[in-house]
Amino acid sequence: MSAHKKHKEQAPTVLNYYVISISTSRYEKLQRKEPVVDESGDLIKEILIKAGQKVIGYDLVPDDKVKILKAFAKALDTDEVDVVVSTGGTGYSPTDVTVETIRPLFDRVIEGFSDLFRLYSEREIGSAAYLTKASAGIIKNKLVYLLPGSPDAVRLAVEKLILPEAGHLIYLIRSSK
Repeated sequence: MSAHKKHKEQAPTVLNYYVISISTSRYEKLQRKEPVVDESGDLIKEILIKAGQKVIGYDLVPDDKVKILKAFAKALDTDEVDVVVSTGGTGYSPTDVTVETIRPLFDRVIEGFSDLFRLYSEREIGSAAYLTKASAGIIKNKLVYLLPGSPDAVRLAVEKLILPEAGHLIYLIRSSK
């Protein structure tokens, strides 16, 4: 049996996820106590739960470096959390600051995630796929995924990339402990 298959067999099948949505407009509605529809954040939670995973936390924050850092600190300081998945702020508009805020904190970058995400995205949206800074990395032996705000991008990333390998990655990064 290959090492890859052996690792996958030994990997946890259920992980604890924390979801962070980054959207100034939705955050402002929330602050005004208006109804908020967080399509991408809700979709992440729905896909994870349907796949038998546990969602143990959720935050909605604006495109503000300090508030983004606080949300990630809260998620990463929660012992039970295995994986943090965020949506929003991965593009090139002036307010898209998620990647520049969080990527410097990565202990290690999961380089292949961005490559595959853009490859799969190109098949769906063409050359616009290179306009994303979607990223993944490891912080404090936890996986962190920084996804675009688009529901289609979220579905692609969670279903085709995160769910198939997150348990395997958690096994690998924690196996030496």
